[in-house]
Amino acid sequence: MGMKLGRTVVTTEEIAEMVPRIANEIKAECGADLDNALFVGIMKGAYIWMSDLLREIGGDVQMDYIHVSSYASDQSTGVVTVVKDIQQEIQGRVVVLLDEVIDTGLTLQYLKRELLARGAKKVLLAVATDKREEIGADEIKADFVGMQVPNEFLVGYGMDYNDHYRNLGYVAVLELTED
Repeated sequence: MGMKLGRTVVTTEEIAEMVPRIANEIKAECGADLDNALFVGIMKGAYIWMSDLLREIGGDVQMDYIHVSSYASDQSTGVVTVVKDIQQEIQGRVVVLLDEVIDTGLTLQYLKRELLARGAKKVLLAVATDKREEIGADEIKADFVGMQVPNEFLVGYGMDYNDHYRNLGYVAVLELTED
């Protein structure tokens, strides 16, 4: 199976406009809790989004990572497994979960429920992109969404195909070819 990049759906310029907008929304929502908030990136995809966003938020932010898996190869298994847990204390703190994309919402729904059960004061969800055309009543809603994107196989800005193209500074459709 071969791969090639298709059309760009989010440009570097659009990302450059999106990041400060979301940073300002997070600062406004957190208010005084921002000083004690914990920003948690969902590995591996959130690293570019997290880096851009935390630099834009500025100040002395605390951060951590959690590595979860719900995929085998490129297919969702429907089961979320924690591979590497966060190390920071979350009891009584606002936790801002950062992910590059919300697709099914299963992972974010699981993590929000889990972190609240562990004693987080509040869990906010900040995603760079949302692929869902509609959000059902029982589906999780992100608190902060950078961009709505088409529900296609996308790569770049943290999204990948079997660890390929994650580092692109823009988001593009991936076309798989028969080789």
